[in-house]
Amino acid sequence: MRRLLSISAKNFKSLHEVNVQLQDLSVLVGPNGAGKTNLLRVIEFLGDTARLDLVPAISRHGGFDNVRFRGAPLKRGGAHRVTLTVEAMVTQYASEQAPDKYTLSFWEAAVRMRRHSKNGESDTVRYTAREEEFVFKRTSGRGRRITVSGESVAINEFMKGDGSESKKLAMSKQSAALSTLRRLSPKEGATQVGQVAALFESFRVFEVDVSEARKPQPVSISDDHALESDRVVLASNASNVATFLAYLDKQHREIFEAIERDLSRVSPNIKRLIVKEKGLGSSEGTVIEIEERGLPGTTPFSEASFGTVRAVALLAMLHDPDPPMLTCVEEIDHGLHPHALDIIVERMRAASSRTQLLVATHSPALVNRLKPSELIVCERDLENGGSLIPVIDSRDVAEMVEQTDLLPGELWFSGALGGGLS
Repeated sequence: MRRLLSISAKNFKSLHEVNVQLQDLSVLVGPNGAGKTNLLRVIEFLGDTARLDLVPAISRHGGFDNVRFRGAPLKRGGAHRVTLTVEAMVTQYASEQAPDKYTLSFWEAAVRMRRHSKNGESDTVRYTAREEEFVFKRTSGRGRRITVSGESVAINEFMKGDGSESKKLAMSKQSAALSTLRRLSPKEGATQVGQVAALFESFRVFEVDVSEARKPQPVSISDDHALESDRVVLASNASNVATFLAYLDKQHREIFEAIERDLSRVSPNIKRLIVKEKGLGSSEGTVIEIEERGLPGTTPFSEASFGTVRAVALLAMLHDPDPPMLTCVEEIDHGLHPHALDIIVERMRAASSRTQLLVATHSPALVNRLKPSELIVCERDLENGGSLIPVIDSRDVAEMVEQTDLLPGELWFSGALGGGLS
């Protein structure tokens, strides 16, 4: 389900100037520090901007000096402006030929303030300035552009032919339109702005915390993975995987059984999972127990191996019947046997029909199982410090696979695709 078509970033962390085309399933490979995580942080930053507003989002990411690219700018002063652009298909009339487009550009500006004192001392006050632009179709055949600069909001609607209608509004120059404009009326584009914002707000970075996932899950569930209309949301760190599996066992039995079958392929010793309520001191909780082939009784999930816990959590995420629009996973192969990657790649492709997946890996064995179109090779320019993403076009990868009869992972590991250590 490809909602996010592309990400362009200028001067965001190590992303000096990148333009990345995305598929239903996109897998990032490359050395540590190449910029894979920073590409995911672009989406995370936009989600924080939509939820919290721009200034709080910058603060949450360590302040402007931590967000901006620190390398040598191509143009004088160019590195002091961060620009993020995304193309997507989330509104009703969007298409690949006429996608929704959102651009956020922000920088730190300064103004000199004169004190009311005899010696005439002055202070420099720094503040965040920004410009934004939304482009989308509000109706079939009509296009709309919303441009935000300072305190001015210009709404231009393009009619058939050369006609257009314009309207101007005012808003705080410290606020982001991504956060604010959805409070306007639907006629002014609030619905479409809200749909773009929701794409980033629903973004989930799935990073399994094995120690938390092993623990019994109390019946009282915290807000970030609470019941929503009788639905349990899998926590981004899998800390409530027991509760989530109990929910699937009761409400989506066929999915629970599919997870068990996949788990038996990843760990042949595992026969089935048992999810049940158990006393936890003064309260009740949900626990997972593992029935293993050849052994009587069950093994508590708290005693399961690191790889088994990760496999259970990953399969639960990949079988999620109601996932967010965007899901990102770093080091998806961590802790798994190379032969288990067959089922993981199969399930990633199946899951990508429900949630767009952006995954990072260092495993040539996993890359061997990918199509060239699913591969994004990353590396770092050691002269200016900027990330190069992608470092090679997927069509060139496909041509090299065809000419050499080597698998993508073999080509990458050999250094032929870039994204290596030298």
